[in-house]
Amino acid sequence: MSTSLQSVRFLTSGWCSQFAWLVGARSWKWIRFYAVFIYFEHPVHGGCLIDTAYSDEFFKATRWLPERSYRWLTPVRLEASRDASATLQSRGIDSESIRQIFVTHFHADHIAGLKCFPNATFVYRSAAYDNLKKTPVRQQVRHGFLKDLMPTDFEERGKIIHEEQFVAGQGDWYEFRIFDFWGDGSLILVDLPGHVDGHFGCVLQTDDRPLFYIVDACWHVQVMLEQSPLPWVSRRFQHDPTAYFETQAKLRRLTERTGMELIACHCPRTLNHVS
Repeated sequence: MSTSLQSVRFLTSGWCSQFAWLVGARSWKWIRFYAVFIYFEHPVHGGCLIDTAYSDEFFKATRWLPERSYRWLTPVRLEASRDASATLQSRGIDSESIRQIFVTHFHADHIAGLKCFPNATFVYRSAAYDNLKKTPVRQQVRHGFLKDLMPTDFEERGKIIHEEQFVAGQGDWYEFRIFDFWGDGSLILVDLPGHVDGHFGCVLQTDDRPLFYIVDACWHVQVMLEQSPLPWVSRRFQHDPTAYFETQAKLRRLTERTGMELIACHCPRTLNHVS
């Protein structure tokens, strides 16, 4: 029997604004793309986060060109709490109790709050980070990475996910590579390639049901399920468009087999889970 995670909470610290057309919706309406992060408690390993969303560090990191172009392309607004740490504190959760932060990928809207947690261990795929470090700054920005968001001791506090730890899934998960992080079924990391190098999602086992957080494997779940085409500019944002659409096809087949709900970071439906 799998261990259940407790106190699973979807939270947000801000959003950026863009056209709905960019996610494949038939609208030029200006909409908010909320940056979501997740808090949960493991009965043995304590309080953890999946990503950290935005913080004031984003504005510090985008003061000058070329990083400034990131802010122009994705105008960001913060919630009153300003960052993940303050958001947790406002809900009675001690941010200093966070023991591990799972970094699904290194886009700024997922890592801008890393510096808010000086005691946490960072869980990440090293190949993705190593490739970004070797990339010139302009290319880093093009890939959505802002190096000034990284804590200076990120690697010293890191817990690397090795690629061989992802294995072929069984049963309904046969199309995916998965990693049972603690070996108790409570948190399954799922390789979801295409959006960016090293991108992964998470299946969180709760008392009620498993929650499949697919992060940025799509930006709008209904649009993906309906197979509405993305505009060319959105396809260009993907690290590997072919792998991205193959991942989405696998996700559609998974929902057909299981009826499992898919929860994406920026999808408007995800706000129904935010508390």
